[in-house]
Amino acid sequence: DSVVNIIQNMLKAAYKKRFNTVENCIISIADDFSDVSVYQRKVIVDGVYDPNTEIELEEARELTDECKLGDEIDILIDPKEFDRSVVQTGKQTAHQSLTEIQKDSLFAEYKNKVGETIIGYYQRERKGTIYVDLGKVEGILPLRNQSKAEYYTKGDRIKALITDVKKSSSGLQIILSRTDPNFVRSLLEVEVPELYDKTVEIFKVVREPGYR
Repeated sequence: DSVVNIIQNMLKAAYKKRFNTVENCIISIADDFSDVSVYQRKVIVDGVYDPNTEIELEEARELTDECKLGDEIDILIDPKEFDRSVVQTGKQTAHQSLTEIQKDSLFAEYKNKVGETIIGYYQRERKGTIYVDLGKVEGILPLRNQSKAEYYTKGDRIKALITDVKKSSSGLQIILSRTDPNFVRSLLEVEVPELYDKTVEIFKVVREPGYR
């Protein structure tokens, strides 16, 4: 469904660039997805005012005999005839749509991981915030979520707790923490089988990050 929507939006964007409207653009996609057709719907009139939306009766009858004034007729358009700027508009729309789908997919994936521990690698630091390479996305370790006793250099391995996942104009923001009490809980649950299988339960975690 997402791919079909991308194709439709891409073609409609190109159509609008070419004809300055998208109201009469009809996209037809075969059930088996083997073919995509673009049609321009026009009203049959006696005296054309807008050639993009209207067609003379005589011209329409060259396409089909069974038509009369006031009818609508769908005329097949070949997108291969669109010029470079029109095609570029369609490509940009498709790219934006794919980016949004990827962002939504990653958001759903990492939203389910909030409260889990993840391992990444130090990328860079800006105004105290450390940016962590998590593979598919980049994590953010704010200064307030860092232990004062820890220092990192590029490429260092960082284990942290995912505390929040947000969407932004630039992509996803995976908020990490090494000071959250639940970080200790998460580490212990991984290392201690009795905690993992609920034989023993952690009732409360209190900590002073970097000290005790």
